[in-house]
Amino acid sequence: MLFNSFEFIFVFLPLVLTLYFMIRKREARLLMVLAASYIFYGFWNYKFTALLLFSTLVDFVLGIRIHECREAVAKKRLLWISIAINLGVLGYFKYCNFFVESAYELAKWLHFAPASAFHLDVILPIGISFYTFISLSYTIDVYLGRCSPHRDFLAYAGFVSFFPHLVAGPLIRHNELVHQLEDPARGRFNADHFAEGMIVFVIGLAKKILIADRLADGVNPALNTLSMLSTLEAWLCAFGYAFQLYFDFSGYSDMAVGLARMMNIRFPQNFNSPYQASSNTEFWQRWHISLSQWLRDYLYIPLGGNRGGSLATYRNLFLTMVLGGLWHGANWVFIFWGAYHGLLLALERRFGGVKNPQQGPAPFASVKVALTFIAVTVGWVFFRSPDMHFALDWLSRLFTLHPSFTLHHFEPAFRDRFIAAFVLAGILTWGARNTSELNLERIKRPGMAWALAVMFVVSLAFFSKKSPFLYFQF
Repeated sequence: MLFNSFEFIFVFLPLVLTLYFMIRKREARLLMVLAASYIFYGFWNYKFTALLLFSTLVDFVLGIRIHECREAVAKKRLLWISIAINLGVLGYFKYCNFFVESAYELAKWLHFAPASAFHLDVILPIGISFYTFISLSYTIDVYLGRCSPHRDFLAYAGFVSFFPHLVAGPLIRHNELVHQLEDPARGRFNADHFAEGMIVFVIGLAKKILIADRLADGVNPALNTLSMLSTLEAWLCAFGYAFQLYFDFSGYSDMAVGLARMMNIRFPQNFNSPYQASSNTEFWQRWHISLSQWLRDYLYIPLGGNRGGSLATYRNLFLTMVLGGLWHGANWVFIFWGAYHGLLLALERRFGGVKNPQQGPAPFASVKVALTFIAVTVGWVFFRSPDMHFALDWLSRLFTLHPSFTLHHFEPAFRDRFIAAFVLAGILTWGARNTSELNLERIKRPGMAWALAVMFVVSLAFFSKKSPFLYFQF
């Protein structure tokens, strides 16, 4: 089920919110939230709800066992069982096809390939990367003593499967959410919280529908004619996709934050104006913050962080980003994208140092922001491309002069909307506050409220086709 669908906005959400505030008994409300979350997930493919339940049960039981275990070796063995099961399930569903196809290509290159390629065609369950990382972080935290094991299965299962964050984050930690779900006060209707949640939800919906999808209408058809694009068109596609991805994913995050807020629950901030960053290091402190923090806490630091000297730090940064790239998808383009960012982070650490973004404006700040945005956009070329051949062709178009100042390869029916969305995206990116910085009390005033209502209605008018969020594929 999509947040940007009639069935969600006009059927599922009103029903869930009504029951959430009507049910007074804690256990009954938790059961309702859990059931609603599984219905929400099962709307895509009900068969994979069993996989979600399996992952939840495994880490619920292992979390208790790890805490109760007094023997260090046995305790570590239980943690590795959790890691192996979670990564094993993720590896099978997400990477099995990739490894089989890569092995076949290697065998073919070595002239050892069989007569025909072998395909498994394993279906990728939606959101598996997110709920696997959420569940896995819990057992690691219990092992490290960062949190106590949870013994209420309803609350724990609700934390893992809570529908606002289930399929595309933010990557919520156990201590950030489970106590809110258990708090009886969260089940009492709060008009201020509900209004704030509605505002943030509508803003996220508009970012997705009115900006991201309109950019996609221009970028996608143009990239279908990549070999004929001019340099200008290739750059417009690159910048257009950079904006599209940001407004699509931050729009989803806003909608998730808004949905949780309607239910008196707070989610952590997931975006902080990332394209205003003046370095790649700062970009990753602002983009998909919950994933950046997860990679830092559960990958970069366990690899050694910056404790082993400069070379070890560069290696750890590089490996973290390569694995972060692989987390996004089973494709060489994601590995190259991660390696590209890992190299940029290592080079910045070596030659530029790590500067605190709160220190104030530096000389040539605007130039640094522009160069960082260009560098990030070049990386998005790999992220958007279906394969390495496509990515290299696109990069060739960017950095080889193909002069033309017309937009022949942008479909005329969508060209004006694309240009309008492109300009609006630029203005909002560098000239406006991000959603977390908005004065929601001011937006509640009648004039702003009416403007928001109009924005909601206009967004609904573009619900003519299904438009999944980009991060659903990861």
